[in-house]
Amino acid sequence: MWPFKRKPIEKLVDPSTIQFSQVDIAERFGDNESLGPEEWIATAPLNASTPDPEKSGLPRVGATADEVFLIASRMSAIRESLPLENDGVYCPICHIANTDRRRVHTPCPKCGRELLQFGWD
Repeated sequence: MWPFKRKPIEKLVDPSTIQFSQVDIAERFGDNESLGPEEWIATAPLNASTPDPEKSGLPRVGATADEVFLIASRMSAIRESLPLENDGVYCPICHIANTDRRRVHTPCPKCGRELLQFGWD
């Protein structure tokens, strides 16, 4: 007989307790792997698919562009403080992303707002 007790089965995570570090997401994992440095891909806002997005640190559904950008900027500052090698950039207003992290804080090609750091995985 094995001398150790079995660990209890972990409970599922309540989605409302998850905290995010960006406000958009790519459609699939690995979408960045086939992109060149000049190519952009569409992203989707996380708050549209997250129950009670404000509990997760996301903007409320229907938030203004300024509100979304303010929240996304704070999240980007956190990502920028970490050594995240595979990150790229995105615009949380135009919902586009690019693999070239050197573009962070440069103008979005569509709206001119500052591009923010974006995680692909």
